[in-house]
Amino acid sequence: MPLYLILPLLAAFLYALSSIFIKRGLRDGATTEEAFHLNNFAVALLFLPLLLFETQPVVWSQSARPLLTGVAFFVGGWLTFVAMQRGDVSLVTPLLGTKVVFVALGVVLLTGKTLSLALWLAAFLTAAGIFLIGFRDARGGRHVAFTAAITLTSAAIFALCDVMVVSWAPSFGPLAVLAVSAFVVGVGTVLLWLGQGRPQLIPPRGPRGWVLTGGIIVALQAIMLGCTLSLFNDATRINVVYA
Repeated sequence: MPLYLILPLLAAFLYALSSIFIKRGLRDGATTEEAFHLNNFAVALLFLPLLLFETQPVVWSQSARPLLTGVAFFVGGWLTFVAMQRGDVSLVTPLLGTKVVFVALGVVLLTGKTLSLALWLAAFLTAAGIFLIGFRDARGGRHVAFTAAITLTSAAIFALCDVMVVSWAPSFGPLAVLAVSAFVVGVGTVLLWLGQGRPQLIPPRGPRGWVLTGGIIVALQAIMLGCTLSLFNDATRINVVYA
C-alpha cells in the first residue's frame, strides 16, 4: 500500500471526530446554518497559508481552474446543506457514499485513465458498505425524492472537484490550487450570508466552542485530503480509503 494513503485514513478519523464536536454544538443550540458558515470560514482561513509553502511557480494565467474548483466545492456543500434542511440526515449520509463511485467515473471519463477491476470493485463495495450501514437508520421523512436527487448531485459535484484537483494541480501549483479554491469557498459563504439578510453568524456562547473546534478539525482533515489529492494522482484509491 502506498504510504501516502495513510493521510486520507487519518483525515477520515479527524472528520469523524469533527462530526462529534459539531453534533454536540448543534445539540446545545447552534443552528446548521451557523455550523455551515463557520466550517467554510475555517477552511478558507486555514488553507490560505498553503500559498507560502508552494515550491513551484504558480501559473496565475490558469486562475480560472482553481476558481471553478472552489465554486463547485461551495455549490456541493450548499446542496448538501439544503438536502439536510429539507430532508432527513439519515437519508443524506448513506447517499453521500456514492461519491467514491462518481470519482472513479470522473477519473475515467475526464482524464482517460484506466482503472483496474479491483479498484472498480473497491469503489462499488465502499459505496455499498456505506449505504448499508446508514440505510438501517434511514427514514423517509419529507421530500424524499428531492432529498435523494440533491444529495446525489452534491456527491457528483464533490467527486468532480477531486478530479479537477488531481488534473489541474500539477500545472497551476499543487498547494496554490487548494488555497485559491478554499478562498473562493470563503467568498461564496460571505455572499450567501449577505444574500440571506445577514443572519446570526456566531453560535451562542454555549455551543460556540464545540462548533468552532469541529470547524477547525474539518479544515485540518480537508488539508490532509486535499494535499494528498493534489500531490498524488490517485483520486480513486484516496477516496476509497477516506470513505
